[in-house]
Amino acid sequence: MPSEQRLHPATLVFDLARHARNFALPAVLLIFGISGFGGGPGGMFGGIPEGWEGWLLVLFVPAAAVSVFRYLTFRLRYDEREFVIRWGLLFRHERHIPYARIQNVDAVQNVFHRLFSVVEVRVETGGGEEEEARLSVLPRAAFDEIRSRVFSSRHAHVEQPAHAVPPAHPEPPVLSAQPELLHLDLRDLLLFGFIQNKGMVVIGAAFGAGWESGLLDRLVGRYFADDSLGRGFFRDLFRAIFGDGPLPVAPLWMALAGIAAFLVVVRIVSMGWALMRFYDFRLTRVDEDLRTEYGLITRVSAMVPIRRVQTINIRTGLLHRWLDRASVRVETAGGAGGGSAAHAREWLAPLIRVEALPRLLQQVLPGFDYGAVAWQSVHPRAFRRAMKPVLVVLTVLTSLLATASGWVALAVLVVLLPWLTLSTRKYVQHLGWVEGEEVVLMKSGWIWRQVTVARINKIQVVSMHQSPFDRRAAMARVKVDTARAGEFSHRIDIPYLDQRVAQQLADRLSTAAANTAFRW
Repeated sequence: MPSEQRLHPATLVFDLARHARNFALPAVLLIFGISGFGGGPGGMFGGIPEGWEGWLLVLFVPAAAVSVFRYLTFRLRYDEREFVIRWGLLFRHERHIPYARIQNVDAVQNVFHRLFSVVEVRVETGGGEEEEARLSVLPRAAFDEIRSRVFSSRHAHVEQPAHAVPPAHPEPPVLSAQPELLHLDLRDLLLFGFIQNKGMVVIGAAFGAGWESGLLDRLVGRYFADDSLGRGFFRDLFRAIFGDGPLPVAPLWMALAGIAAFLVVVRIVSMGWALMRFYDFRLTRVDEDLRTEYGLITRVSAMVPIRRVQTINIRTGLLHRWLDRASVRVETAGGAGGGSAAHAREWLAPLIRVEALPRLLQQVLPGFDYGAVAWQSVHPRAFRRAMKPVLVVLTVLTSLLATASGWVALAVLVVLLPWLTLSTRKYVQHLGWVEGEEVVLMKSGWIWRQVTVARINKIQVVSMHQSPFDRRAAMARVKVDTARAGEFSHRIDIPYLDQRVAQQLADRLSTAAANTAFRW
């Protein structure tokens, strides 16, 4: 009988630290938030002994006891075709996870994990919204063994015929690691952070907290003698600009300089975020899997099984195109969990040169030449069709504003109509689609351009839709759904097709998908 293993003894340390972190914020709010409601003489609750708040920390004891019982009862066993985990004292649980069904085996290591030489392992299949198992924490050797057995199972499943008898003591195959497909150096990481501009969220949250708490006012009052830059600065500035007095040149320049400095700080914070999160990003191919490793403080290791890739999304913004770069994400049939490892698996290439993009895509889609794609446009009257709902909405909005504000509605119409017309025309011009033997592609967007590549053998639903405007214009749209497509992901959704073209495309995709064996 295979021997069973326990979690690493450091599990208790990490569990207790997690509970302490969860109790930290409520404890601080408790101690400082109800200091006026204390017990003892002079307190509001005089009948309660002084210092009663500290006794609430006794609630920490049950959580710690649960961690101890979990550690003592948890067992992990490797069988020939599956690994089995058992846990529980009063209510016992046992879960069997076949190696062949495992899609992802990811590892997360922060600074303290590396100190103890352990990892948090997340095992996922394609059958649920959550991980099949989260093993916190295991020795590094146990993680390597799980990965080795998963690779061994895939190797046997692919290469052995159906009538073959498995050997009594199978040996794990030798994994053939290939050269790195992508490595982001320091320059690329800083460039990626500059393009992504994630610092706006952090700076905006900090600014809002400082504004509401009054900390911002105290900082301004400390470095500026007068109150000219206080809370009412922008209010007074707008009153002066739109009032009858002279234009406030000095405050206006100060406001513009402050906004410019804020935007610079946001970009710098975003570059720091990219450096911390994606430090030493490496993408390698090991047999039929793509492996990503990155992170400065928290090191993440994730793998993407190539045969389970559903769609590939290529995104380019204005800065991407000016710098001749692109960002590439993938969606797999699983990808549950939503943690850092799951998010890591979405990034196939956070930043890559456009000329290197076809070679990278061939690793996921062998034989697919992205550079030779010949895009097909939508219906010639697509712009006219797209403008109809825009004009309807704009007419209703202008009518409502005219009722409430009079001539202001005309100014809104003069501003919005040219912009919406230009935006709609550009949107239609950049729409395109391609149908290949193994993939279907769609592109859209004119400021943020996106290209989605879907594998036909992963298609689950093909549908054709017609709105009243579409039926009047003899047009239709074709939607393609793959397994576990994200809610806000860029899907294959081709609008403004000729009705006959849309019907023929939907029929061909449905037939091709039905005649293809779906493999998880």
